[in-house]
Amino acid sequence: MSDYASAAFVGLILRQMAAAGIALPADLQVGTAPGGPPQVTLDLKRRLLAHACGIAGPAFVIDIGQGIHAVPNDPTLDVLRRAGDPAGLLDRWARLEKYHHSHHRVDVLQIGEGIAHLRHRSLRGPAPSVLESLAVLGLLVALLQAIGCDGLEADLGNEPAMRQGRAVLTAQPAGPADWQLRWTAVRRDKRILPPPQPGLIDQLYALLDDDPVRPWPIDVAAGAIGLSSRDLQRRLHRQGASYSGILRDARVRRAARAMLDTPASLAEIGYAAGFADQAHFTREFRRILGASPAEWRRLAAPARQA
Repeated sequence: MSDYASAAFVGLILRQMAAAGIALPADLQVGTAPGGPPQVTLDLKRRLLAHACGIAGPAFVIDIGQGIHAVPNDPTLDVLRRAGDPAGLLDRWARLEKYHHSHHRVDVLQIGEGIAHLRHRSLRGPAPSVLESLAVLGLLVALLQAIGCDGLEADLGNEPAMRQGRAVLTAQPAGPADWQLRWTAVRRDKRILPPPQPGLIDQLYALLDDDPVRPWPIDVAAGAIGLSSRDLQRRLHRQGASYSGILRDARVRRAARAMLDTPASLAEIGYAAGFADQAHFTREFRRILGASPAEWRRLAAPARQA
């Protein structure tokens, strides 16, 4: 059976490479599983990381995680960013790994006031590559920043990897090692929230989210933001989007957020998010987020306890 990496994680790598001006090798391709969501092989992820490291060094691989601070309205990141402390964040991370049946896991060997000792390992097969471990370490540091941790530092074995939340590693380690993370304080007023995203698509999301049960034919939505239907379609097409896709996505986002914020039943949440019936709700939710509403709620449940 082929082994697959997270398409979202690979997308983060690609965005950070583009922001740094790192061109892709021409032969890299992302595949799609028949009848399923986009999938990317572990080999592709590893090749991307090796290519980026060869050009920009291991510090860039660690700093890839900083890209999450610019990602708005992502249901999985919303669950993780709502953790109340580092222990809660690492617990949610472990639940996420199990939920996605990840072959790689982060074990918490020790956690205490201002310190955590972690190990990145494989459940089966080869151990994670050094660069995979560096990327996951950087992502966890970015998530700790997002929940309000100050003074973040990390060591890879005995090698300094991060200081004050930024990578300082100058040479790629010879092999994987345990991580030690340290922070000086957890301050909720220092939480990093995703930035506002002005623009046409975000105007649409805000409009549709304000009254999701409304049918919202395209001419009504276009008129509400001062455009004709044709103009709206043309502008969305230029941005690689479609009105029907945004409408479906907005409703799924609304439902996913409600699962974080309310104890309402899934039937109520689906109705309040604008879906015609439960079958439609389940189908669209699974298509966009890769899990049924019930499966997603089980993952999101710890967020309501924070």
